[in-house]
Amino acid sequence: MPSSRCSKCGKVPDDGLRNCSGCHGATGAYCSLECQKAHWKIHKPMCRPIGPNEVWGIKILDNRHQPWFSQFQHVLLNTSHPIFTKGELCPVTAKCGYPLLIYSDSIHGGLPAQEDNQPAVYLRIEPHDGFAPMHWQMQEPGTCYVVRQDRKPLTKEAIEIIYNFHSYLLDIVNLELATNGHGPWRKPLSPEWLKSFADDYRQEEISREGRKGFDFFP
Repeated sequence: MPSSRCSKCGKVPDDGLRNCSGCHGATGAYCSLECQKAHWKIHKPMCRPIGPNEVWGIKILDNRHQPWFSQFQHVLLNTSHPIFTKGELCPVTAKCGYPLLIYSDSIHGGLPAQEDNQPAVYLRIEPHDGFAPMHWQMQEPGTCYVVRQDRKPLTKEAIEIIYNFHSYLLDIVNLELATNGHGPWRKPLSPEWLKSFADDYRQEEISREGRKGFDFFP
């Protein structure tokens, strides 16, 4: 399901978007040639036509592949993948207007796991207390998969922002605040909070690392 906004800057141009000729708009559509060129490094790994039953998601490798940025990989999933029937909703992202489904080869698929998966456990924390459910804590999740519930493409850059947002939340968790109705934080989870975090994170990465094209969080 292609985006209605420019894949690089997020604008909705009056004269419409120009689809990438490589993927035919499946994962890239732009308001200008300049945006397309600036976004190429990010778009390139997903630049290919996809079928009506295919969805770009993220494969999260287990902790043997740390650090965390080495654990995220693009993956093209068929809609018959069990993530769409057995996957669990990531409740924090759902409250922030960005619902994701997560699936563990071990927890949901019954496959043996060789290692824990810290990024996946972080993505599964509950909004009311900041803890992942016990089956995520007690059972090694192994390899996991994440997709957007709306089946739009999920990029490595987006999952990086979301994972770091969860890490930030865990750093500031305060269980004494759990009775305030907002969970263990001083304010409620919301799309605005995630968007504000994403904007700050992107600007820091662009300023510090010079990451071209890393500027629109869809």
